[in-house]
Amino acid sequence: MVLADTSQAIGAVAELLQQRLSTLTIHNVTIGRPEPPSTSGGGSSLTNPRLNLFLYETAFDGYLRNTPLDEGQQPPLWLVLRFLMTAFDSDGKSDTSGAHRILGDGLRALQEISYLPLNGATPPDPALIDNPEPMKVTLNDASSELLSKLMQGTDEKYRYSMAFEVRPVMIAASATPSYSLLIGLDYTSSPPDEREDGGIGLSVEASLGSRLYQAAPAVFETVDATGPTVRVVGDDLHLSGLSVELGPVELPVLDQSPGELVFRPTRLLLNGVAISAGNHPLSVVRLLPSGRRRRSNFIAAGVVPTMTAVGHDNKVVVDPMTVPPMITADIELEGFLLGNDDDDVFVALYKDGTTVAAFDAVSDPPGPPPPAQTRKIVAIPGPGVPEDVYRVIVRVNGQQARQSPELDLTLASS
Repeated sequence: MVLADTSQAIGAVAELLQQRLSTLTIHNVTIGRPEPPSTSGGGSSLTNPRLNLFLYETAFDGYLRNTPLDEGQQPPLWLVLRFLMTAFDSDGKSDTSGAHRILGDGLRALQEISYLPLNGATPPDPALIDNPEPMKVTLNDASSELLSKLMQGTDEKYRYSMAFEVRPVMIAASATPSYSLLIGLDYTSSPPDEREDGGIGLSVEASLGSRLYQAAPAVFETVDATGPTVRVVGDDLHLSGLSVELGPVELPVLDQSPGELVFRPTRLLLNGVAISAGNHPLSVVRLLPSGRRRRSNFIAAGVVPTMTAVGHDNKVVVDPMTVPPMITADIELEGFLLGNDDDDVFVALYKDGTTVAAFDAVSDPPGPPPPAQTRKIVAIPGPGVPEDVYRVIVRVNGQQARQSPELDLTLASS
């Protein structure tokens, strides 16, 4: 996922509309002001009959204005693009019955693509691939007052047209995100120590069947067969035949009582093939004597990635004359649940309370594929980062690894 490509999203939306309308109506579709055909000034005349798309206004989407892609990042620009669609007949006229027939073809096509899909685009535009919301096409009122204001130019002729809008269109921010290390962890110890927060107060209510209130901890790592366990607190958790369902994975219950049960989030079951790091629904499932399965209510649980090692390769000094010198390298990450191609993965370099750089282009290492989500490569592109020793922050689907090991990018390091 390369969010820098989204800077071209406005033009990409216009081109995608042009391609879809041309395919659905079998009419020529142009982009620009709704002008008549002209050969003056050495230009070539437009091919008629045709539909013309004119982007006359851009607004900010009020529903998504302050919505970031990931906590700690600056929100993207969420845009609403407003277009005017005008039809021209074979003679280049826009107010004839023939032009009106063509405009009707365009309206029917817009109704058909009320959600503007990328599937089938040739090829899919990288500026739109990462748009997290489906782009919706909505027909708007095109009053005579609006058309009169827009039909200004050398021709100065009122042209019957229809208006529509496309939203939301994302242009991602280029500002460095403000990530920070996790609170309550001692990063000088290995593994990081966690401060004890004491007991958890609960208000227990009568219920029919199992009911969950919270998991403790609510955010946890995957562990080996002897690692820490997770408590699930609720009502009627002593029933027979219970198991824990975390996202798509079912986990066995290790211990249970009326008010809580215990399970272990083992890497054997919560591996990179079965699940990714992020927020997942957690429920208790009971196998009934009839063979049916009865679920409790859902609570939220967060699975965090784990980093076991970090290194670098292909280190290059880009500009030795700067102070400090600028360096590029391939960051090599090892661990568990480090993300796959469908996940939002961000890797940041952190120094002295500030995020120095963040990267979203994460790939698998060359050679034979390792176990899923256990090794990743992050390329530091030019102009590079200043020579220094950094803490590495890894976030997958909004969850941050508890480990932030040091990465030595000094010239003295190997």
